[in-house]
Amino acid sequence: MNIVFVCTGNTCRSPMAEAIFREKTKDFSENITVSSCGLGAMPGDAASENSVTVMAETGIDISSHRARKINEYIIDESDFIICLSDSHYNYLAPFCKEKLVLLGDGIPDPYGGSVDEYRYCRDEIESAIDILLESDTFIKIDKMCSDDAQSAYVIEKDNFSDPWSVDSFLSQFDKSFSVNIVAEYLGKIIGYICCDDIMGEVYICTVAVDKSFRRRGIGRKLLDSIIDYCIENNSEMLTLEVRVSNTPAISLYSSFGFENLGLNRIEAKFMEGNDSSRRVMEKVG
Repeated sequence: MNIVFVCTGNTCRSPMAEAIFREKTKDFSENITVSSCGLGAMPGDAASENSVTVMAETGIDISSHRARKINEYIIDESDFIICLSDSHYNYLAPFCKEKLVLLGDGIPDPYGGSVDEYRYCRDEIESAIDILLESDTFIKIDKMCSDDAQSAYVIEKDNFSDPWSVDSFLSQFDKSFSVNIVAEYLGKIIGYICCDDIMGEVYICTVAVDKSFRRRGIGRKLLDSIIDYCIENNSEMLTLEVRVSNTPAISLYSSFGFENLGLNRIEAKFMEGNDSSRRVMEKVG
């Protein structure tokens, strides 16, 4: 995932935003590239002295930064272009609106201001980035591929006492009737759902979310994606099994309209039937 911050001269706001974002997402450094540029930048200009000073106060060195001017290549190669003001957003919108994100409500330009003004700008940027990282902006729901098996296994073994193996995940891709979906955050897998679709009856084999991403609606997004699949394919039934002790999971499934088909000592089974599917369809529109 390629993320680019944009301001005007690429010497004040966007270099600070780039550095702060990179520091806050260092655990995802294998999956993302973070850079910055300016609409009217003079290529090769250094970061402003006050920007370097206030960033050094946080332990981040941007003294080696050199300005870049935005161009067609940068736009084409980016996944997200994060604009530091409305004016940057509006200028770029005709070319790549689907990639644009406005940081906060826009960050005032501290250019020519005092060190205190730069500190205020830095803190505004950091606060806006924190909010951005907590949003759904960088969450993507996509089809699982065989390369995702190892990452899914790491999450699986952290969630279950009797986890699927890597081979179990890989075997899903040998079946013509499997439906496998992952949730990604900044290019890293944070959840998955693996199902079998046998003649219109869809069974959820395993589903889990990285523990550090709990309570962010990831499980709901994964279930929504499977329910959408069932509706699109006119599936008759969606079922799964869940341990009786897993109250949060039971509550989640119940909120989607799953019905209890019966209990034994360790399992509960739920069903999403045609009537419930119609309700979901009406909800979607």
